[in-house]
Amino acid sequence: MFRNIISTFFTRSFIAVSNFLVAVLLSNYLGSAGRGEQSLIITLIAFIIIITGLIGTSSISYLIPRIPFSLLIIPSYLWVMAVTTLCFVVLPYLDLVPAQYMVDVCFISLLLGVLNINISVLISHQKINAANFLNFVQALIILLLLVVFFVFLKNESIRSYLLALYAGYGITLLLSFYWIRSYFRDFRFEFGKTAIEAIKKLAILGLYNQIAVFTQLLSFRLSYYLLNATIGKEEVGVYANAVSIAESVWLFGRSIGTVQHARIVNSKDNNYSLALTSRLNKTNLLISLILISVLACIPESWYRVLFGDEFININRIIWTMGPGIVFFGVALILGYYFSSTGKHFVNAIASFAGLIITVTLGFSIIPSMGSYGAGITASVSYGMTALVVVFFFIREKRQGLIQ
Repeated sequence: MFRNIISTFFTRSFIAVSNFLVAVLLSNYLGSAGRGEQSLIITLIAFIIIITGLIGTSSISYLIPRIPFSLLIIPSYLWVMAVTTLCFVVLPYLDLVPAQYMVDVCFISLLLGVLNINISVLISHQKINAANFLNFVQALIILLLLVVFFVFLKNESIRSYLLALYAGYGITLLLSFYWIRSYFRDFRFEFGKTAIEAIKKLAILGLYNQIAVFTQLLSFRLSYYLLNATIGKEEVGVYANAVSIAESVWLFGRSIGTVQHARIVNSKDNNYSLALTSRLNKTNLLISLILISVLACIPESWYRVLFGDEFININRIIWTMGPGIVFFGVALILGYYFSSTGKHFVNAIASFAGLIITVTLGFSIIPSMGSYGAGITASVSYGMTALVVVFFFIREKRQGLIQ
C-alpha cells in the first residue's frame, strides 16, 4: 500500500507542478483576463464532467468488484455521449463562457468523460500504477504543447490551450483503452432484468456521489462567477491562481485517498476500513498544516515574479483560505471512506452544507471585498463541510464499536 501511495503522490505532484506551470504560462502570456477566461472554461468542463459521472465514473469503481464488467461499461459510455450531446443544444443559451468556445467545451468534455470511466475501471482493479501513468501522460502532453504553442510558435491564445487539452485527453484516452483491453475479452451484451438492475445501481450510487461532487464544486467555484459578474475576469484570474496554489496542499491527501479507496472497495472488514482511514487522516492533517504554513510565508513579490505584475496580493488571499484548506484535508480522507463504502449520501450532505455557506456568505461579501471575500467564504465553507463529515465518521466508529 505504501508503495502505491508514494507512486500516486509523485504522479499527483507532477500533475500539480504541471498545472502550476500551465497557470504561469497563461498568466504571463494572456494576462489576468486570459487566465480568468481559461478558469471559467475549465470550470464549465468540470461541471459537465460531474453530470457525465452520474452513471459510470463515480460508482463503477465501487460496483466492478460486485457486478460483471459488461453490465456496467456500456451504460456508462452511452450516458457520457448523451450528456455531451445535450450540452451541444443547451450551452449556447447559457452565458457561461464565450460563445466561440462552446463546441470545444462539449468535445473536450466527451473525451474526458470516457477517459475518467476507463481510469475508474483501472482503480477498481487496483491498477494504481496504470492509472497514475495515464494521469502523468495527460498532464505532460498538455504542458509540453502549451510551451510549444506559446513559446516557440508564438500562438498566444485560449485556442492554443484548448488544442493542448484535445491532445492531452485524446492521446491518454487511446492509451487507456489499451490498458483495459483485457477486461473486454469475456465481454457479452446482456439485456433484461439483470442489466436493468445494474443500471439502477449505477444511477443510484452515482446520483448520491455526484450530488456531493456537484455541490462541492459549486461551493468551490461559485466565487469565480460572482467575481466575474461583480468585478471582472481579471479578478477571477488573480483569485484562480491563489486557489490553485492553496489547493495544492490537498495533493498528498488525494494521493492517500486514491489508494485508500482501492483498498476499501475490495475489503469486507469495516473495522479495518475505519482504522485505516483514521491512521491516514492523522498523517494527512499533519502534512497539510506544514504545507499551508510554508505557502502562507512565501512573499507576495515571488508570486508577482512568477505570474506577472497584474497578479497582486496572492499570498494574502492564501491567508484567508488557509484554515479552511487544512479543515477540508480532513474531509477529504473521511469522504473517501464514505464513498468507498457506498455511503455517498454523507458526502452529499456535507457538500450541501458547504454550499449553503458559500451562497449565503459569498453574495454578501464578495461584491465588496473581491478576492479576499472569496477566500474567506471558501475557508468557512471548507470548515463546515469538514465538520459534517467528521460528525458522521465519529458516529460510524461508535457503531463499529457497538457491533
